[in-house]
Amino acid sequence: MQRSPIVLFLLSLLLGPFLYSTEAEKKAEQNKKDVIFLQPNTTQLFTELYQAYGLLHPPSRTFFEDALYLDQSTPTTILPLQFSNQVIFDHASAVLSQFHKRVNDLELYIDPHKQKPVFYTAAGSKHLIVALVYAIAMSEPNKKFVFVEQSPFYSGHPNAVTGIFNYPNARFLAFHTPSDIRVEPDEILVEFVTSPNNPDGKFRQPLTDAKIILADFVFASSSFGNEGTGYLEKNIEWIRQARLDGKHVFSFNSASKQFGKTGTRCGYIWYPMEDPYAASIFSKFFGFISASTVAGGASGLAEFLDLIQAFLDLPDTGKALRQDSHKSLVSRHALVEKELLKKYPGSEILSIPGSPTLFAKIKDARIPSKRASDVLLEDLNVYVNSGDTMGETNEFVRLNLSGYSQILVEFLNRLAEAKQYSIQDVLFTSADNCSHRIISDALYFANPGDCLLEVDASREPVEVIFPPFMDYAASKEIKIKKIDASENPVMVKSESFSEVLKNSKDSLTVQWTQPINVKGTWKIIDRKKLERSKE
Repeated sequence: MQRSPIVLFLLSLLLGPFLYSTEAEKKAEQNKKDVIFLQPNTTQLFTELYQAYGLLHPPSRTFFEDALYLDQSTPTTILPLQFSNQVIFDHASAVLSQFHKRVNDLELYIDPHKQKPVFYTAAGSKHLIVALVYAIAMSEPNKKFVFVEQSPFYSGHPNAVTGIFNYPNARFLAFHTPSDIRVEPDEILVEFVTSPNNPDGKFRQPLTDAKIILADFVFASSSFGNEGTGYLEKNIEWIRQARLDGKHVFSFNSASKQFGKTGTRCGYIWYPMEDPYAASIFSKFFGFISASTVAGGASGLAEFLDLIQAFLDLPDTGKALRQDSHKSLVSRHALVEKELLKKYPGSEILSIPGSPTLFAKIKDARIPSKRASDVLLEDLNVYVNSGDTMGETNEFVRLNLSGYSQILVEFLNRLAEAKQYSIQDVLFTSADNCSHRIISDALYFANPGDCLLEVDASREPVEVIFPPFMDYAASKEIKIKKIDASENPVMVKSESFSEVLKNSKDSLTVQWTQPINVKGTWKIIDRKKLERSKE
């Protein structure tokens, strides 16, 4: 029976809200699945480049006992030889000194005119930042300190002063120009300097007459900065002058940003024991580091040092890789800037090409009553950092440019509202090395650096297992080829398939892919199997 228009209209009034609600819920659910994160300052860009250069898993040359804590629990000044871990730290110091000498930036960390300083590692650079602030504030509890930094700044710096411990004698002050600083008569000035700066990638040097300087050089690599040099000469110039002026300089680096090895949890400093002031606060610094049993692990440090030694063995490769990283970052910054300004006309980009992050002031009618970071989440389903944690207002955002290429491409396409960009637009590499392995053991587990596995099953059947690559965007295409003429099979297995290679020259090509917020899987790209001739 045909319903009248009035009945249909009434039904639509009655059911419409439920229909629209269901549709809205479906869209919201879909958006929830598609959300991407550009706020954590991770550096999977290096992972992709290490894979291209065959350095994702460099040769193992460093072997430490994994059961050891890297907890410098006995000061090297007391027992320099009996302390078992000291051998590890001496080796790390030697390898890293050699690397920094090779790239001509060792003077950022070690005063060449002074005696050998004491090498320390910690669970990342933030661990060192917190330890240094603790040492300064707690060594002289009767004195007052004001820690200052020009905005925008890395949010971990004020957090170390006011966000972890309640120091009654320390405060943090952000400034845009030195005239903004108001130091009380009884306060001692301490300045944070990060160059290239996080989050805008610009050159920084001390802007105050502070006698104590905390120099954060975790971005001081030739991958970063608009010159592709990490402002090396400019940074050495100001730190050299600061030392000549008798200032107390504490500078440090980490495995995280300029090497892309955040997961190894290795911050490192050559503590300037020759400086009388540094020596006077050493016991508090040392006490904080040694009391933190969450310090970096021996296996993580070994993995990091293996990479550094590969750079030393292949200096041209290391240089080319950093150049590719810089070129990729410059392209990413330019493309995101272009699309962001089209999406939000009138916005201002404060960061520069070559910065590992993009820092911008977003213009939109909903701002500032709504945070700019919330506007991007609402419009694009992307999480970014809000600038109000970095010394600016909530009109500002910081987003990571150093993550997976696939994530950047998805973000660009959302901004452009079209499938306009591909990985080739944001990842540049002058190398395409292939990790070639010959497998003869009964069991082999594939790793992300593989691309050709030739399997010799002449002695016994062989299993090649492809385990999940957790939080890994994509592998190269990996070819598995049986190279012997025996009847022993080569079994190739993953969670998603199981295949058998029976004959010589049988092959299978697979690839791991993990789209955004979707569980990854192994996919078969190509099969080549020879049928045995019937006898």
